[in-house]
Amino acid sequence: MRYKQWISRALLLSGLIGCQSVYADATSEGVDLLASMVKSSRELSFQGELVYQQGSHLEGISIIHRAEGGGLPEGERILYLDGLPREALRRGEEFYFSSRREGVTKFQRGSLIPMVSKFQGNIGNELYEAKIAGVDRVAGREAYVLLLLPKDRFRYGYQLWIDRASALLLKSLLVDEQGVIIERLQFTDLNVGPLSERQNNLLSRELPETAKTIDLQSGSDKTVAQFSWESGWLPDGFVLDNEAVRASPVSDHEVTSRVYSDGIASFSVFVEEDDSRVLSQASEKIGAMAAVSKVYRDNNQYYHVTVVGDIPLGTAERVAVSVRPVTDQP
Repeated sequence: MRYKQWISRALLLSGLIGCQSVYADATSEGVDLLASMVKSSRELSFQGELVYQQGSHLEGISIIHRAEGGGLPEGERILYLDGLPREALRRGEEFYFSSRREGVTKFQRGSLIPMVSKFQGNIGNELYEAKIAGVDRVAGREAYVLLLLPKDRFRYGYQLWIDRASALLLKSLLVDEQGVIIERLQFTDLNVGPLSERQNNLLSRELPETAKTIDLQSGSDKTVAQFSWESGWLPDGFVLDNEAVRASPVSDHEVTSRVYSDGIASFSVFVEEDDSRVLSQASEKIGAMAAVSKVYRDNNQYYHVTVVGDIPLGTAERVAVSVRPVTDQP
């Protein structure tokens, strides 16, 4: 069905057990620890093996990260160890994904490490409570356990195990309002320090010049004034992070998009004209990723709305049904 196409394409265009409780630090100290984790993920070189679970899907990953320096950009390489052979490579802000089936595709994006890329923005104390809950061991390394507890039901909570020695993320859990784990990352082996010559060569090797390019961050030069819709409801703390106008991936129309973020979680809203002229709504959840597809009518014109992001399904559904035409155009 067409909404399935939309959800899959939208996903392209955009996862506290056994802890020894020692103390509970103030929110400000928890936020400082989170900032140290983000800094270390950029400024330290390391390599390791981890498992990543999203919903019922579990896969092994091998990762190499190189800190910027010596005339070389920050770089990452992820090798997927299960299923079809796949690899992701980042140099600075350029990201390449390769597989036997799809070839090499070029994107623009940040960290490849699942979960780490979520924590690049500033979080407000009114949205989450950040609390150091204790210490534990992961992959043979001692770690602080940091809880990020949402203050409403419109976003998920996080449990992070952060290495005491390096401040790198060793393990993370994303949990829903019932405490059910819906996304998990965990290192099984981690080595921190300079990379070998072979590892640096893997990050620096040449890639095909024929790589397909998909820009996930910017659209055409069309102005914001062309947006004829607005979200009538947004969860507290979510602000506009990016907007664009692009050619639709599934029709001959243009699709307008807006990305909203609260500093950790984010979601995208896509709107385009719909030719089916059939009112409909469908929802789907894949691990932490919620996707809602809806067709609404404005007089004789039909529009297809898709909301997709790492937010609870109920939040995505409420955003989707609130999308409406702008009544007072400039």
